[in-house]
Amino acid sequence: MKRIIRFSTALVASALFASAASAAINSDAIHLALDSLLVASSKMSVVNAMNRNGKPPSNNTEAGLGMPNTMITPEISSIVVAPGGVIDIHLAPVTGTDHGLVQLVPHRVKGPKGGDAIEFACSSPNIPDIAKVAQNCTYVPRK
Repeated sequence: MKRIIRFSTALVASALFASAASAAINSDAIHLALDSLLVASSKMSVVNAMNRNGKPPSNNTEAGLGMPNTMITPEISSIVVAPGGVIDIHLAPVTGTDHGLVQLVPHRVKGPKGGDAIEFACSSPNIPDIAKVAQNCTYVPRK
């Protein structure tokens, strides 16, 4: 009987260790997501909409993008344009995040030649280690 209990305890311990190991962030997958052509084209669509309309788009349609459920890659489960032109990148399970969200917020700046340019500030409300994965991104927990 003691052997069975020890074996079961060892089995449970190894299962817990395996689940913790599989919960680790997959840095490569997050890099692929954030550096993807899909994210780059989404940013360009928001910039084009802002330049064309003088204000940020409020949704994917106003940005000239497909519906969120069509904006996918193996690393991205959807891309949603929210009011203010904020791009919400919902990460897929392969990234090792639990419904990971990365947000790109557009803002106007003076370009190198003095004209207006649009840059995106990157943050995540639920990936505390995002700065380790994407150096230009910060963790900003929801209040």
